[in-house]
This record gives sequence, C-alpha cells and structure tokens, in this order.
Amino acid sequence: MKKYILPIFSAVSMIFASCEDNDIIPADKNSYADLKAEVAVQGAISGQMMVRLNSSDLHQLSSLSNILGEVSVEPLFPTDSRRVAQSRAAGMDEWYLMRFSESANMASAYRAIASLQGVKALQANCQIEPDLKFRGRKTIVDINKTLKSASVGFFNDPGLSHQWGYINTGDYSFSKSWAPAIAGADVNCAEAWPLCTGDPEIIVAVMDEAVMYSHPDLLPNMWVNEAETQNSDVDADGNGYAGDRYGYNFNADNSILSWDKTNDAGHGTHVAGTIAAVNDNGIGVSSIAGGDASHPGVRIMSLQIMSDGYGCSLANEARAMKYAADNGAVILQCSWGYNSYLANGLLGFTPGPASEEEWYSLYPLEKDCIDYFIHYAGSPNGVIEGGLVFFAAGNEYAAAPAFPAAYSECISVSSIAADYTPATYTNYGEGVSICAPGGDGDYYGAVGDSYSDFDVDIDQGRILSTLIDGVKPAYGYYEGTSMACPAAAGVAALGLSYAAQLHRHFKASEFKELILSTARDVNQYLSGEKLYHFNHGVNGTPATLMQLGDYRGKMGKLIDAGALLKAVQSAGADFTMPNIMTSVNKAASQSLRHIFPGVSTFSCNVANTEVASVSFNGDNIVVTGLKSGFTKATINAGSKSASFVITVR
Repeated sequence: MKKYILPIFSAVSMIFASCEDNDIIPADKNSYADLKAEVAVQGAISGQMMVRLNSSDLHQLSSLSNILGEVSVEPLFPTDSRRVAQSRAAGMDEWYLMRFSESANMASAYRAIASLQGVKALQANCQIEPDLKFRGRKTIVDINKTLKSASVGFFNDPGLSHQWGYINTGDYSFSKSWAPAIAGADVNCAEAWPLCTGDPEIIVAVMDEAVMYSHPDLLPNMWVNEAETQNSDVDADGNGYAGDRYGYNFNADNSILSWDKTNDAGHGTHVAGTIAAVNDNGIGVSSIAGGDASHPGVRIMSLQIMSDGYGCSLANEARAMKYAADNGAVILQCSWGYNSYLANGLLGFTPGPASEEEWYSLYPLEKDCIDYFIHYAGSPNGVIEGGLVFFAAGNEYAAAPAFPAAYSECISVSSIAADYTPATYTNYGEGVSICAPGGDGDYYGAVGDSYSDFDVDIDQGRILSTLIDGVKPAYGYYEGTSMACPAAAGVAALGLSYAAQLHRHFKASEFKELILSTARDVNQYLSGEKLYHFNHGVNGTPATLMQLGDYRGKMGKLIDAGALLKAVQSAGADFTMPNIMTSVNKAASQSLRHIFPGVSTFSCNVANTEVASVSFNGDNIVVTGLKSGFTKATINAGSKSASFVITVR
C-alpha cells in the first residue's frame, strides 16, 4: 500500500493512505512485530530509513552490513547555526537518514534496525505519491464579471462580494435554490476587520503545492528571506538551504518553487489567497488577514511538498516542518493528511491510522516535527511563544478526522456550507477542533449541473480565491476541508496580528485555547435532514440524505474572528525586557517594538563595558560580546526604563 499525501480539496479527495497495524493482532509478539514492519515499509524508498538514536550509538548501524550491504548515515536535518541549541534540546539532532543496499528486503531491514540497542524511533522513508484519480473540481473565473450578490463593503476587491465565508449576508444568488445561504455562516470578518486586517510580523507557512509568489494578489504579502537570491545555489544566510527567498521546494530539494507542471492544481496558491491575498488593491479577491490600503497583511512562506502530481519523501516532509519553525513561521497550514480510519472503501478510500498511538508508531518522525513546530516556533520575546498547526480534517464522509489532523496537539478543521450545515464530504467526530466555511458544490448543484465560468449558482456555494491558469495568475473556485483549513488559519493569523498591534504576548497553548473558547456553537443548525447529489454533475446520480443530528457535537465550533480579536484585548501578557545572551565577538539583537511601543530613541548603560557593548538599529538593540562573563545593563526609552542581564560565553 503506498502512502498518499495530497490536498484535501474535493468531495472525493487524494490523501495519505496506510493500513492499520491493528487489523490483525497475532498472539505471537514476534509475528506482530513482523506485521508492523510489513506495514511500515509499504511505499518506502528502497535502501533508506530514518532512525533516531544518540550519536554514540551510530556505530551499531554498521554491524548490519552483513544483511544490508554498505551502510552510510547522515544527519537528517541540515545545520542551521542559529538553531543548534533548540535542535539539540528537542532531540532533532538525533535523527539520521540511513542508506543501504537498494536490494535489501525493507521489512527485514526495519526489524533489524529496530532491534538494535539505543534506537529510540524508526520510520521508513516512504515516497509520498498523489493519487491522480481525483483532481477536484476547479473553476477558473473572470473576476471582473459581476453577479448580483451581497455588497459587504470594507475593501474594493471585486471578488469580495462572492466570498461568503468572510461575511455571509444570506443574500446570494445560490440561495434561490432549495439549498439556502444563512446570514452569519461565516468567520465573522465584519466584526474583526474594523479592529485589524493583518500584520507582516505574522508568518504563515503554507505546506502544499507551491504558492505562486509572483501572483499580483499575493506577491506583496509573501515572506521574503532578504539575505537570499531566488534560485541561487548559495546559502547566503547559513540556514542550510540555498536560494530560499520565498520558501523552499522540498519536493525537488531545491529553491525553485514551481507551479507550471501539467498536473499542478494551483492548490497551494488557492490556500494562500484565503489567508493573505492583498486586500483593498482594487483587483481580484480579498483575504482574511491580507491587510488593507494603509497596512500590509500577514506573510506567506511557501513550503512546496507536491509538484506535477508527485510528492516528496517523508524525510523532506519532516525537513519542511522544521524549516518553517526555524525561519520565523508561527502558523503551519496543512490542507492534507492521511485518510480517516472510518473512510468508506466503497468510495475508493483506504483507511488510515486509527489512533494517535498507531499513527505515532508508524510515523514517529512526523510527530516529532509537528511537536517541534508547536514548541519551538515563535519566540519567548515575540507575539507568540511556540506555534499553531492547522490540518484539514479530511473529505472521506467519515465520522472521524484523519491524521495528523486528529493529533491532540493540532487544530483539526471540518467544513461547513453557507447555511451552517456540515459540508456533505467533511469528516467529523472526536478529534475535530473547529469548523470553517469550505463550500459544498454537491449541495448547491442540481443533477446535471456542471461547474462553469460564473454561470451557475453552485460556484458561489464554493470558495473563491487566487488560482493559476496554466502559468498565468488567475482566480477560481475549489471546495473541501482544504478550503476550510486556511480560513481557520487565516483567522488565527488575524488574531495574532491584532496581538502584535496591541503589544500582547501569548504562549501557543494559550492562544489555541482562545481560538477554541471564542468559537460559535453550530448545534442549533444540526437537526433534520440535508439533501445533496453526490457528483451532481453526472446525470442519474441519486439524491442522498444526511441525518444532521449525527453531526451534533462532532463538527467543532465555528471559528469566529470578531470574538477572537475582542478576546485578545484582555488576554495574554505584557512584553518585558529579556536577558540577552551572546558569544565573544558575536552580536545578538532584540526588537524593542513591543517592549517600548511608540518610542524611537533609546540609550543604554552597561555596568561592565569590558564584557559587552550596545548599539541600536532602529527599534532593535544590538549587543556584542567582548569577553566571557556577565553584566547588568539598563535601557532608557523616553520616560521608561528596564534593567536586564547580558551574558557572554
């Protein structure tokens, strides 16, 4: 069975798949170990394995040369000189990529490596392969065409009036049909945007197909690694990746972000547009946290893990997650995952892991990297300490979300239609954190309807965002928990933007709880039946009835931007001046923007000037170590001052 990873964006979606290792549990322990090995290596790259162990135990791997052939080992993650301490603290330096003969039996290799003393974790390096049978329904539209629909104000982007997921007035052309739109079935940008529209300090990593960074509605809000030149083979900033100006292509393991291949779907670009398309620029669409005419929005970092219908290896998936944390992202947006373990095989799905324990047993590296992002993204001295990880719950019509979305530390997002009802395809159940608008074409389309260029009501029941038409920037519709997920991530980014502007600091766990506690209950809409036509565009498809009561308490609450931003006002903590550590002849910098808001002139008294010197670069203090030791220092900022300790080692 191959492992599949692909965006969750259509009612019949492509996705990671694996067998459950508890399908059959033999009485004999060794037989169970054999079965696990067989499952773990399905779809694996021959002659490769990821192993976690102490460097002092590496020599043991060479003892397997008699059954594996010549063995070589290399650190799994490239060295980022800025993150050595935290990588060691998290044990990420203990992960190695092991190579051996491609002719070796992979299940035997798995068992042999796992049996070695000192091996802490083991994961086969499976090649992630998209299932091209289902590409999703994609509609490219002329954004300048107008349809009679609700006017919501705020921004002058022509597509905004069709983006019901932000502000749903209930007055849309598709509401003429038996499937209505209901005012308020949205993420409540109407109450949020007067307070904040985004802030460039907040970086969202979109782990997906490449984001078209040259798209005119995205380019101003792309994250830019200023030290790097796009497509260069020089690692100018020493983070272990050359030419990573807008992100990195982990699919091809180079800096060339590509979106022009035959089988590219524009999925990453669509996701990015929901989060941070440029607002109020008079073109295209709006977004949840894309700023406004006077203020830039949040920034998008592109982590490409898919291209032309092909995915990256699990080793490079892990590198992408760590890269995001190490390079400033505080939100990891993932509209992909495994299939739900309750996925219906009759619909072409292969069930995925059934429990957190089973998932971790098969994919320990994946879990370690998600945990790394959650604990080490952000900064103790920034808006958020730690990071937030969003995953789409899945589109398998299943009563359980997929992994990694179902992991208790992630935020799992299910999908609703424009009337608060569950999208027909959405996964739901225990493990779903929240819901958000994801569209529902099968609900809004009658039998025989087909998607077309703004000509039928069903398009407006889906999600409009930035897209790619061949190699050209475009706009269009998709649907799925893939579309609900960035809506939720965008709201979180907007909330953190507001926190930055109010100079508030949060731990990641605190902000996650704030998101969940401010979400709105949708249970009042979950009664009776919902009629839809599976694959409605095909004549003769039968009508299907959803029993909405089955979804009560299992969709998560509807994420609410307005309520979240209002809660930010009285939550979190004030910024304080941190102690600063550096090395001899090295400089450490600390932003003073949030510690002394509105102040532009600073001075600093250093008790022992033989230990360190201090200078200022705008609203940043720069401390240079002169000799080992420590000294007290006091920074003066207008009428305020703060003392701190400088340590040089």
